[in-house]
Amino acid sequence: MNNKDPHIEPLSAQEAEEDWIAIISRIRAHEAKKRKRKITRFVSAIAASILLLIGTILTYEMYVLPDVYYARDNDLVITLKDSSQITLSKGSKLTVDKTFPSDTRDVFLDGNAVFKVSKSKIHPFIVHAGSYEAKVLGTVFKVTQAGRTFNVDLYEGKVQVSNSAKPQESYIIRPRETFTNMGSKQVAAVTPTINRGYKNENKIATLGFTDFYLQDALKIIEKTYAITIKIPSDKASSKISILSKEATAEELIERISVQLNLNIKKTNVNTFELEE
Repeated sequence: MNNKDPHIEPLSAQEAEEDWIAIISRIRAHEAKKRKRKITRFVSAIAASILLLIGTILTYEMYVLPDVYYARDNDLVITLKDSSQITLSKGSKLTVDKTFPSDTRDVFLDGNAVFKVSKSKIHPFIVHAGSYEAKVLGTVFKVTQAGRTFNVDLYEGKVQVSNSAKPQESYIIRPRETFTNMGSKQVAAVTPTINRGYKNENKIATLGFTDFYLQDALKIIEKTYAITIKIPSDKASSKISILSKEATAEELIERISVQLNLNIKKTNVNTFELEE
C-alpha cells in the first residue's frame, strides 16, 4: 500500500443519508424544471390556438357571415351598399350576404318592409321571402307577410314575382297593383291595389289556381272582383287549374264555365250563376 495515498474515511450513516437527500432534491428540482417547461410550452400552444380561433371567428364574421338587421322595438331604416333604402317594419328581419352587391342583389326578408331600390339595368335586386321572390331593377314596393299570406304592393317601376316551387310561373305587377297568394301557395293573384278608386265592373285582375277547390277559388274571385257567384252544390268540391291574366270578372268566369262545362247566367251586374 502506498503510504502517500490520502486516507479516505468512510461516510457515516448520517452523512450518507444527507448526501442521498441532496441528490434526490437535485433530481426532483431538475424534473420540476422539465415539467414547468412542458407546461409552459403546452399553455403557449393553447394560447396560440385560442388566438387563432378568435382570429378565424372575427375574420368569418367580418368577411363571410351575413349582415342581419332586426327591427326589434321600432321600424328600422337601412341603407345598403348600393344606396337602396329599406324600411324594416317592427318585428321584421333582413339578412344581406357579405357579397352584396354582386351580379344579383339578393336580400332575405322575414316579416314586412318597404323597398326603395337603386336603379341598375344589369344587377337585378331580388327579395327572397319564404318560397317567393320579388325581382326588380329599380322601383319602390312593399312586401308584407302574415302567416301563409304573401303580398307585394307596387308604387313605382315594375316587379316580377315568382314562387320557387313553380319557377316557370312568374307574375309582373305594375304601379298601383298588388300581388297576393291569398294565403295559399296554390293561388296567385295580381289585382288593383285596394282603395285606388277602381269600379268593380271595370276591374282587371290576374288570377291563377293550381288544383284548387272550386268553392275556395270562387271565394277569392268574389273578394277580388266584389261580385257574387252561385254554382250547383255538386260542383263545390270540383278542382280547377287555371291562369287568367289581366281579365275582367266575366272573362274569368267564362273560362271557368268552359273548364267545368257549365252555362253562365248573369242575374245582375254583380251576380253570376253557373248552371248545368
